[in-house]
Amino acid sequence: MAINIEGYQFAGPYYHTRRFNSTFGCVYVILNSRNQVVDVGETSDSNSRFLNHERKTCWYSNGVGETGLYVYISNDQNFRLLLERLIRTKYHPLCGDK
Repeated sequence: MAINIEGYQFAGPYYHTRRFNSTFGCVYVILNSRNQVVDVGETSDSNSRFLNHERKTCWYSNGVGETGLYVYISNDQNFRLLLERLIRTKYHPLCGDK
C-alpha cells in the first residue's frame, strides 16, 4: 500500500523499528492512527535513522504505533530537502521544527 503526499507516492506503512535489506536515501513521513503528519524528514541512511531517531518519544506521545513510517526513495539530497520542506510547511508536523 502507498499514500500520495503532494503528488508523490510514499511506500508504506512500515515498522519504524525495522531494518531494511539495504540502506537508501529517502524523505520519510510519520503518520499517526488519524493519518496526521506527526513528523517528516530526510536521510541518506534509512536504517540507522529510523532505529536511532531522537524524536521517537514525540511520535509515541502523538499516537504513532509501530507502523507509521512511509518513505519516498530518492538519492538526490537537494530534492529530498526540498520535498521535506514542502511537506513540513504544508502539514506543520507535530514533532520537530526544521
